[in-house]
Amino acid sequence: MSCQYNFLFLFLCGFAVLTVSIKTCGKEILEGTSCTIKLITKNSEKPDEIEWYHLTSDTIVLLWKRGKIKKVVEGVSKEEDGSLTFKSVSLKDTGKYKYKAFNNDGTEIGTGEEEIQVYVKAPKPTVTFDCDADSNATLTCDTGNRTDLTLFWYIDTIVQNETNPQMFLTFTQIQKNQTYSCSVSNPVSNEQSESIPVLCHTGHTGPTGPTGPTEPTGPTEPTGYDPGPDTEVSGSKFNFMVSILAGGGAFLLLLCVLIICACRSCRQQKKHQQGESRLDHLKLCSEYLHGQ
Repeated sequence: MSCQYNFLFLFLCGFAVLTVSIKTCGKEILEGTSCTIKLITKNSEKPDEIEWYHLTSDTIVLLWKRGKIKKVVEGVSKEEDGSLTFKSVSLKDTGKYKYKAFNNDGTEIGTGEEEIQVYVKAPKPTVTFDCDADSNATLTCDTGNRTDLTLFWYIDTIVQNETNPQMFLTFTQIQKNQTYSCSVSNPVSNEQSESIPVLCHTGHTGPTGPTGPTEPTGPTEPTGYDPGPDTEVSGSKFNFMVSILAGGGAFLLLLCVLIICACRSCRQQKKHQQGESRLDHLKLCSEYLHGQ
């Protein structure tokens, strides 16, 4: 096999390894996902005309007839069997889709409907707290003003029935020295905040004397808590990048080894051919000399 064919074979192998298959769209999809809504016909007959509609927005998504696309909206494409593929779904793609398929004489051979719901990934929430003059605290779960999420509170690792973005703690509850966190979720993703302790001190801790309350003694603790940089997210992103680079590096190393082997094989083949040519030349010279 020549070097050119070796390189072509290696290129095709690399392309096949890097190709990612597109999955079938489910009912609930994460924003940015690539997926396909399948088109099914009677007896798996190949259609000659296909119509795709987004019923929710009353829009024609794709028209295909006799091998030519008559109309298609941005971000979608037609598969060989007529199925509809989304390159990257967004919130506007939410809704119900309908297709119709016809054979070459105009007879309907397939029709169907499919509904999808696209969701944005849940954000990682943060927990802050404020203390009042009586050393009670109000905890707040910050979700970035997202209203499409289900929220739960955790005390230590135990989930609570409280689903309000704010939770009130009495001074007695605070003295238990527990940690608090919140989680948010939707049907396709979930995130949980860091766990934090709550520390509050009363603003009038002195005893009551004969002439009235004494002045507060000692400094007052800050009433908020800054969880600091999100090291867990940074670490997970770093690990994810390392795994991608390691996988890509291994593939490139394998590809380089294959290319080197192919080149050596080509050189050996050329040397062998050159050796055979020299032997033939010497043989002719010998025959000529003997003839003289």
